[in-house]
Amino acid sequence: MSLEYFKTIQENSERTTQGLRTAKNQFRYFDNGGFVKPNTLYSIYYTFNKGLIYLTGTSSTNRPREIIKVLEKDNYETYISLDSTTRQPYPKESNSNPTESDYRIGEITRYFTQKANDKTQPVFEVNKRTFINQNNLYKYTSFKWKISGLKQDVERENQTTINRLIRDFPTITKKLFPLQLWTPPKDSIEDVENKLRRLKK
Repeated sequence: MSLEYFKTIQENSERTTQGLRTAKNQFRYFDNGGFVKPNTLYSIYYTFNKGLIYLTGTSSTNRPREIIKVLEKDNYETYISLDSTTRQPYPKESNSNPTESDYRIGEITRYFTQKANDKTQPVFEVNKRTFINQNNLYKYTSFKWKISGLKQDVERENQTTINRLIRDFPTITKKLFPLQLWTPPKDSIEDVENKLRRLKK
C-alpha cells in the first residue's frame, strides 16, 4: 500500500480503533488472499461513508497492508451492510422546549440516548419519535422531569432522577442539572428576583 493511499484512508475516517490483534484464520491479505498470521497487529478505520477498512499495524506504521475479515460479522458490520431502505437512522439531538401547558402540569417526559458499547461517549437528548424508532447501536432512557413547583422540591426530585440515571449513563451529568427548565411559581421570591435581574439588564 502506498503512503499516499494510507493518508487518504486516515483523512476520510471519522474514527479508528488501534492496536488490535488478529485471531487464527480471521483475516486474509487483500493483495494476495493469504491468511494473516494470528496475533498480527491491526487497526480498524471507520470511514465517513460508514465503511470499514482493516489495515495491519497502527496509524504510525509506514507500510500497512490492507486485510479482509473472513469470520462472522460484528454488530457494526451487520448494520452498515443493511440495505439503505432498512438501515436505521442515527439519532439526532433534540432539546426539550416545554409549553405553557407543560408548566401548568409541572413535569415533562424527556428522552436521552448514547452509543450502546461505550459509556464514555456523549449522552444527548432526543425527541419522542426518535425514542420510539430506536437505533440498535444506541441505548435509550426516558424519565419524568419536574419543571415547576417549589424550588427545593424540584431540585430534590430531579437530583434523585439524575442519581438513578448515572448508573447507566455516567456522562449524563454534562447534560442535566436539577433546576434545568425549571420556572419559579408566579410571584414567588425566585420569580420576583428573576424579574428584577431582567430589569437590571
